[in-house]
Amino acid sequence: MADPIDPSGLNRTLADVVAALGRTQALPGDQDEREPPIGTGEAADGRVRAWAALPGRIAALEVEPSVLRLSAGELTREIMSAVNAALADLQDRVAPAPADLDALTGRLKDIQFDAERQFAKLTASLVEAQEQLTRRAGER
Repeated sequence: MADPIDPSGLNRTLADVVAALGRTQALPGDQDEREPPIGTGEAADGRVRAWAALPGRIAALEVEPSVLRLSAGELTREIMSAVNAALADLQDRVAPAPADLDALTGRLKDIQFDAERQFAKLTASLVEAQEQLTRRAGER
């Protein structure tokens, strides 16, 4: 089936707007093709390691036997440090990249200018068509 006729170019303009907005919201890579993000954290010189997964859960925790010689309070602090580092790393990995608002603004201004030009052409075409109809009606 043929594409619908769009003499004003409005469909293309709207598609450009949607595409520009979509590019600012997209994360790098295809969502379906990426591995789920995993945050990692370490403490006690790497002897305590934690891995965090979405939605903010600890996926794994490793504690080397040498760390068990620490006092309960020290061990707790080291585990908390590794877990918090893993959660912070996970948060950094899933946070969307900031949109380049200057580039988006420039692109949207270009699209607005094109749309104004296309609307002017459409309006002129409608006025011309109306004048032709009026002339034809007067000739009868």
